[in-house]
Amino acid sequence: MIHGSGPLLKLREGAVAWQQVDGETILLDLEASTYLGINHSGSVLWPALVDGSTRQDLVTRLRQTYDVTEDEAATDVDAFLLTCQERGFLES
Repeated sequence: MIHGSGPLLKLREGAVAWQQVDGETILLDLEASTYLGINHSGSVLWPALVDGSTRQDLVTRLRQTYDVTEDEAATDVDAFLLTCQERGFLES
């Protein structure tokens, strides 16, 4: 269930395949045919994007997982979302 405000962010269908292996998330960019690894905070955020989430929910998820401020979590979420957007992983 989505609690936060703002637009729903979700992965674009067919853009990426992923799997969690030994606590790490490994991605396969299906269009570029390249493998990518994401860091621990990205691994916390990734499943929420699979299900669909708002930016605020992602920030809250990081704050609940790590001892960080709202601003630190928001900065990390924004950087993660920018990378996902630049790679074409997010729905428009």
